[in-house]
Amino acid sequence: MRCDEIRERIVDVLYDEPGGSAKDAELRAHLRTCPACREELAELKQTRNYLQIWKDETPLRSVATTARRASAGHRMPAPSVFSWRYLRYAAIAAIAVMCLLAIANTHVSWNKEGFSFRASLFAGHEAEKDYYTKQELRDLLEQALDDTESRVNETNFMMMQRMLDTIEQDRWMDLRYVRSSGTQNRDKN
Repeated sequence: MRCDEIRERIVDVLYDEPGGSAKDAELRAHLRTCPACREELAELKQTRNYLQIWKDETPLRSVATTARRASAGHRMPAPSVFSWRYLRYAAIAAIAVMCLLAIANTHVSWNKEGFSFRASLFAGHEAEKDYYTKQELRDLLEQALDDTESRVNETNFMMMQRMLDTIEQDRWMDLRYVRSSGTQNRDKN
């Protein structure tokens, strides 16, 4: 047996699983002769032993200690009530700020010049846009694709013309060669 076949079945030997087949005997014979496989088996046995004696660690602070302090009369602030109260106020404030920004027609943008913030009570006409609308973007993309398609077609046409010119030149050269070899053969006869 090869070592890679042994490594697949080394767990059977590790746990001494009964089987008694010819392959088990062959496996044990290989382990007696191969030091690398024996060493791997020994490492696996050592790991199994460590896992058997391993125990969970106790927590650093017991939960029962905290409960005893509370029942003994120590006043502890309720963190959940305290934090939820402030979180509720913060959420209400955030909603109020968002409503004010919506009423004031706020425009916040980030572009190549940087961050901009604009608010107006009444929506007005924008003097200058620094972005494209969806339709403008579609038109630009369509134009770019049309230009690309026309360039590809022109390039393909030019390549086909060159190929046809090359084929025509080769044809004429072959015709000259056939004529010259025909005249040479006629002269020899």
